[in-house]
Amino acid sequence: MKISMRFNVMQGRIMEVGVRNILEELAAVFFAVCSVVALFADVESTGNLSMALNGDGIAQLIALVFLEILYRRIIVKKECLNGLKKRDSIGYAMLAFLFAVFMLIGREQSADEELKYGYIAVVMLIGYVPLFFTMLSFIGMALDRVRQRENERPCSRLTKWLFEEHVILGVMIAVFLCRLPYLIAFYPCSMTWDGGAQISSFYGIEPFTDHHPPLLSFVYGAIALYSQKWGIPNIGMFVIPIANTLLSAFAAAKVCEFFKYIKAPYWVRWASLIYYAAFTVWCIFDVTVIKDTLYYPLVTLFALQIVYAVMPISERMPASELVKLVIYGILVTQIRNNGIFVLIFTLPAAFIIINRKKKAAFAFASAIMLIAVFAVNNLLYPALGVTKIKVKEDTYCIMFQQTAKYGRDYPEDVTDEERQFLNTMFDYDELVEVYNPRLADWVKNCLKICEATSADHTNSEFAAIRDEYFRIWFAQFLRHPMSYVDTFLECSYGYYYPEVKPYKEGNGFYEEERYTFTESMHSSKQIEQLAPARFILEQAGKMEYMPGIGLLYRCGFYTWCVAYAVAYLLIKKRGKELIAAVPALVNILVCLISPVNTCIRYAMPTMCFVPVLLAVLCSQGIFKSTEEGI
Repeated sequence: MKISMRFNVMQGRIMEVGVRNILEELAAVFFAVCSVVALFADVESTGNLSMALNGDGIAQLIALVFLEILYRRIIVKKECLNGLKKRDSIGYAMLAFLFAVFMLIGREQSADEELKYGYIAVVMLIGYVPLFFTMLSFIGMALDRVRQRENERPCSRLTKWLFEEHVILGVMIAVFLCRLPYLIAFYPCSMTWDGGAQISSFYGIEPFTDHHPPLLSFVYGAIALYSQKWGIPNIGMFVIPIANTLLSAFAAAKVCEFFKYIKAPYWVRWASLIYYAAFTVWCIFDVTVIKDTLYYPLVTLFALQIVYAVMPISERMPASELVKLVIYGILVTQIRNNGIFVLIFTLPAAFIIINRKKKAAFAFASAIMLIAVFAVNNLLYPALGVTKIKVKEDTYCIMFQQTAKYGRDYPEDVTDEERQFLNTMFDYDELVEVYNPRLADWVKNCLKICEATSADHTNSEFAAIRDEYFRIWFAQFLRHPMSYVDTFLECSYGYYYPEVKPYKEGNGFYEEERYTFTESMHSSKQIEQLAPARFILEQAGKMEYMPGIGLLYRCGFYTWCVAYAVAYLLIKKRGKELIAAVPALVNILVCLISPVNTCIRYAMPTMCFVPVLLAVLCSQGIFKSTEEGI
């Protein structure tokens, strides 16, 4: 009897194990199929749900076989990811779900209107989550192994000279040599619309307001004016690309110096140097007259200085470090108007985690920064003849876009009173017609009351009606909130969806867009004989179409990198080190409400700081006590 009972129990267990194995095998196949759908689904060119699955191809077959083998090793054989801790698994699963949502939002923007996207989105979600979870887990385990290495292999003489003995000089030389072909081919510079507008403001051709940062308008304008007066127009304008190049090279060198301090692996240092020196976006923007070229290295220098301030290098903050922090902080706000947000969010975060003995000095430096910024913007510039704009319409671009989309989606819900007011503020019919989620300039051009029409150039007329516009905007939001949500997603998804190309200037400015500058008041001009060289360098920018490398040209990819860095630090209980990610996060938030969707020059501060975050993840921890100095 007992033998019979034991036999039945064993038989039951065998059947249970067999059923479980079958279910696990089916799960591996199911997730593999869903992942292939997620990767290859065609939601753009067809409204047919079955055709959108797009599974009939060699690439799809290869992906299916590979993923089935991978998932089978994970689910059935319990290999590959069996070393993950519970905390790691939960963290990576949450991040995988977030990335899957990003992908679904991005894919929806280009989905065929006739396609029932919601159904296929469910399949894609089921496919994306295990795919991203596996990918993120592998990356995390690789980082764990890097951090566990106590000693790295002896480096070569070149590596030691470059990254240990002569970091600043060596890195700056390397970056400059990679910029040299661009400096020659685009001599004297590449002129953009914004750069030309700032020079025109200095000349008095356009109103001199603080719409663009006045500091650069003075600098650019003075260089243009005196180079023309002294009869050296090309040489004079060439000063701008040289200054851009030296600053970006110095920022890259300081990053590599930081790597030396935290003992980052040499492969991280080499990869970062190649990225800073040879990546075509940095190269072309360095020879371009535009504020963003100076902004991204200054944000990087400021962020590094913040990290140094909170690290336990010493019990007190050296005066020299405080001075550098103040200078970088002030310049960040004077190169781009939205630089003030970097200070507003970063300084309080750093103050919270900084050593108690350093708090007073850090608070003093922060106060000096903010007071200086206020004095320069509100006292110095007006005294120098710069008109202070009361309301900068660029701040409300996302709201204008929402108003335009609401009028398109729900024209019958716009009341006569609302329409009358909006038609006073905009050309309302045109506003609804020209709505373009990629670029807010189309709706801004419909403004009847704006900076361009302001009698005193202060935009006081807009300031007078702003509250009424807010009231109407909010009333429409209450009636159809999802319209506003949809508009926000349409106008910002490119900053977190890595499969959308950047806006037209994504690869930089390979021609003089602001040609009225050279025609009307300055005789500088690019050399015609170097046109073939400029063409060749422009083709180098087409590396965005190469597998892997192409992701470096996608704004959304860098958001994923920052998100992963934040998640990894939280998973590993290294919360204090999140201070290194704050400036990058702030820049991402600014991009989400910017006038242009997927504008790579807006994303450059985040792009520039991603190698720093990688080095932080690979380190043993930047808050380990040390007696070494900076």
